[in-house]
Amino acid sequence: MRWLLRKIKGLGSWVAHLPIAVKVALSAVLLILIFGGSYGSYRVYSYTQNDPSFCRQCHTMETAWEKWSTSEHSKIGCHSCHEVSPVGGMELVAEYLINKPDINTNHASVKDEACEKCHYSGDPQWVQVENTAGHKVHADQQNIACQTCHGMRLHSFTPSIEICAACHPDKVAGQQNSIKVPGMANLHCTECHQFLREDSPLRPTRETCLSCHQKIQSGVTFPDNGPMKWDCLQCHKPHQAEKPTVDCNSCHSAIKTEGLHSAKTHSQTACQICHKPHEWTVTTRDPCLSCHTDRANHNPGQVCAACHDFKGPNPTLGGAAQSQYSDQAAPPQT
Repeated sequence: MRWLLRKIKGLGSWVAHLPIAVKVALSAVLLILIFGGSYGSYRVYSYTQNDPSFCRQCHTMETAWEKWSTSEHSKIGCHSCHEVSPVGGMELVAEYLINKPDINTNHASVKDEACEKCHYSGDPQWVQVENTAGHKVHADQQNIACQTCHGMRLHSFTPSIEICAACHPDKVAGQQNSIKVPGMANLHCTECHQFLREDSPLRPTRETCLSCHQKIQSGVTFPDNGPMKWDCLQCHKPHQAEKPTVDCNSCHSAIKTEGLHSAKTHSQTACQICHKPHEWTVTTRDPCLSCHTDRANHNPGQVCAACHDFKGPNPTLGGAAQSQYSDQAAPPQT
């Protein structure tokens, strides 16, 4: 130590006796070395920590690079998600230089905090998931890590049906609780269970169903003034049956004793023969004339229910007409 101090003092004494011009030149050279070295060190650090092309230098990273460059995260640097310390980074470089592995390994894990840094930030440039239906259930209530759903495939972040099925195997095609409706069987789970719907349950709502079914040319209509405005799941249970699993009488328990509903032909006829699904209110003569063909010219232009009471205590149909229609066989059930 004393030797080093003597050397430093000797160097200082030597510099002190140099001409001023030499001192200025030495100072300039020293400043250049300091700033140049600092800038060079910064550029090296920035390249290794912030430039994705540095990661691409490893021969096993080409597939990962190609998938990342076309993904939703293509504008985000590798270390924004794959956090690794400078020491850890040097260890990775040494591993690849010395051992030269043939395949890429998951060498830099992604923590939930890295995902939350953007997707829970409130910043509108990123998809925000904090108050969304799917993440409330899976991330908040069940504490499932982001990577469980979003990290199963290399740089492909949208979960596939197979990823959903890993936890919900009974919902896969052919299983007990799979979709029974043919037209829906091949839909991705999130078509109905919309993860990104805010402040909403994960189960489909009426709006979720109508967003698709109002566009389908099936002859079924969904009028705004229809009497039933509750969620479609009250009647339609696609994981249980292809068609609605509802009994109209479970709600309308007394309807078959009211007015013309109590007539033999009407009480034994399926409700949907007269009441068109989703419209329900009979507003034309057509349902009646499908059976009562001989009444086509009877009081034309009027809805039958205007005269014939279907809800009151006394049906306004009597005499020969009552006898004629009360003994008819009921139309086939559907």
